[in-house]
Amino acid sequence: MEARKSKNIGTIKLGGQEYDIFIAKSEEQKSRGLQHFKSLPKDEGMLFVINESNPVETFFHMHNVPFPLDMIFMDDEFKVLDVKRGNPEDDKIEGIASYVLEVNADSGIKIGDEADLEDDDNEEYVMKVLSPDGTVQMHLEGGERIVSRRETLVLIKKALKAAESKEDKDYKALGKYIFKVLKG
Repeated sequence: MEARKSKNIGTIKLGGQEYDIFIAKSEEQKSRGLQHFKSLPKDEGMLFVINESNPVETFFHMHNVPFPLDMIFMDDEFKVLDVKRGNPEDDKIEGIASYVLEVNADSGIKIGDEADLEDDDNEEYVMKVLSPDGTVQMHLEGGERIVSRRETLVLIKKALKAAESKEDKDYKALGKYIFKVLKG
């Protein structure tokens, strides 16, 4: 897949399968998609970032894509909302999504499945784990995670909601989710 040359590469686990993906973030990348690819390896796909904060209506076409695809419409927490088949030269495939994953047709992915995304675009981040006295106990570098990307996105969303509303119920929901994640 031509995407392997780009920094927008990641891995997504969904429907019992792991896919190496190209993450289409820019308008040019989204517009081009998989056009002019002759085929797509079974374990590869393309993830379109539509609206990270909440699902919105979106449209796709299959012009210049000579093979069928499953288009996986997901919400802002990477839960599958819909799966639609795109056939070569289809004019309009529409749905509601925050993210859309394109993989080869007949993937077995179904509504309600939840994805786990690991992007490879995080080499510059360093996390310091502090002891109670404030000294650094450990450095996490090069993409180590203590929670999944999906869990991180949910935590951020809940924290922003609580900070904006300043309501106890939102802070309580955030706290419950944090303990659920840490308990594993």
